[in-house]
Amino acid sequence: VDEEIEAEYNILRTLSNHPNVVKFYSMFYKSDDLWMVLELCNGGSVTDLIKGLLMRSQQLLEPVITHILYGALLGLQHLHNSQIIRCDVKGNNMLLTPEGGVKLVDFLYYLTIANTPACVMFVLPVSSQVIACEQQYDSTYDLADGDPQLSEMHPIKALFKIPR
Repeated sequence: VDEEIEAEYNILRTLSNHPNVVKFYSMFYKSDDLWMVLELCNGGSVTDLIKGLLMRSQQLLEPVITHILYGALLGLQHLHNSQIIRCDVKGNNMLLTPEGGVKLVDFLYYLTIANTPACVMFVLPVSSQVIACEQQYDSTYDLADGDPQLSEMHPIKALFKIPR
């Protein structure tokens, strides 16, 4: 959708000057396709890393989890300082560089703090993927073992267990 692409373009154009947000270089059309030129993060996504480890019956070690979360939180802090709430924080939207950098990507889902009611901001910390995790068997949301919090419960029951 053109509005979504324009919104993502505006965020990347203005906020990609942070070490934990993927760098935006350019955008162009070629053969009626829109291309965005972004920083290469060929370390893969955090989800890919976790799935690879789980296939070998391994888990991320706590220092690695700490490093990934710290990088993601620095990126989120940068966005929040710019009045942007990132609504879709998950392993697929955190890319890794070969040097160990953590980069936030995919800015289709966000809110601006100035135009968002407080009640909406209160609900945001729990992503829809976590609530609906029972329907997404091939997804992982817990950095340690692949199981999201409350995953053993029905999604509707889990909604009532989330602290208010």
